[in-house]
Amino acid sequence: MELPPRIAVIGAGIRGSALARQAAALGAAVAAVAEPDPDRRAAFAREFDLPPGAAAASWEDLDPRTGCGAAIVATLDHQHTGPALACLGRGWHLLLEKPMAATLADCLAIEAAQRQAGVVLSVCHTLRHLGHYRAIKELVDRGALGRLVLLEHMEAIGHLRFAHNYVRGRWAREDRNTFLLLHKCCHDLDLLGWIAGSECLRVASFGGLAHFRAECAPAGSAHRCLDCGLASGCVHSARRLYLEGDLGAWPARDVCPSHDPAEQLEAIRTGPYGACVWRTDNDVVDHQTVALEFAGGATATCTLTGFSASNGRRTRIQGSEGELVHDEAAGLLELCRFDGTPVRRIPFQAETGYHPEDADIVREWLQAIARPDRARVSVDAQAALRGHRLVFAAERARREGRVVEMG
Repeated sequence: MELPPRIAVIGAGIRGSALARQAAALGAAVAAVAEPDPDRRAAFAREFDLPPGAAAASWEDLDPRTGCGAAIVATLDHQHTGPALACLGRGWHLLLEKPMAATLADCLAIEAAQRQAGVVLSVCHTLRHLGHYRAIKELVDRGALGRLVLLEHMEAIGHLRFAHNYVRGRWAREDRNTFLLLHKCCHDLDLLGWIAGSECLRVASFGGLAHFRAECAPAGSAHRCLDCGLASGCVHSARRLYLEGDLGAWPARDVCPSHDPAEQLEAIRTGPYGACVWRTDNDVVDHQTVALEFAGGATATCTLTGFSASNGRRTRIQGSEGELVHDEAAGLLELCRFDGTPVRRIPFQAETGYHPEDADIVREWLQAIARPDRARVSVDAQAALRGHRLVFAAERARREGRVVEMG
């Protein structure tokens, strides 16, 4: 195989394009793309100077003559299985965006196909590549907290971002993507299992769609923001969020691609971003808590919430000899030992830009291919499967109102 390998990118949205740029910067040849959206497909082909025939609307239509030996799969969550299995069946190395797949059966099929193919498969669990989480893992592993007792973790989504993405936006319904815990928190449950470093025995979960429902709509509100007499005092007013200010900045930029004021107004008048947040067709949860019990007695909670004043993860870990507190948004990482040692503040630099850890993920994947050494990636198919099993168990526990025994 040519090294670095020629890479096909399946899904040329924000994630697929970003990962492709990292691969190209590291010397790999981005040689083909499969993307159903014609504008994205054309833009990707121009950016990477792809020859005629190297850009297809579907992964099934990729021309085998492109000579690829690896692929990046970054389609929508529920569309990973087909292209992942096809690439593994061809003996291609695979960089797979999280989640692995939208069902446990499909995750198992991908893991089995990777073992049979013997290729390098890396899953983009970005949290494991962030310096502050690696520092937390190192502190726990070397016994800075003594025996691990309790982990509390929160994935806090800012209230405006939640309403934009998960009430009005593209991830508002499970049938258009997947359930929210898998989409948003497979990172986080993987992280907790990784830090705990032991087998999870039991999982419980509670939560649902509590607030963004028709029965919670303010009295006198309308189905569309432009028709509503309460819009001036509403936090989620589409007029304020999407028509006032810079139309090319978030969140207004997501409403229509042209950012033309007249087209933006029409999109608000007729499209999903102009709907009242209490009267859309959304069905994903707006809050959920997962409880886990690990071998050895440690317990953990992971909370997903759409009612945060800020974005960012927050973690508290307690052991027999100390406590560690981490707040991503505040840039805080503190270790407090119970033996009277002064509180240790561990500095870390907040990430800037779009997923800077992508460079490490892609570099690690390409280095593993060059060896070849499947063990060189931080999250291979087997490690990813362990974390995904926690997610599917938690969702089963929530829906069925019971504790799930992992065995």
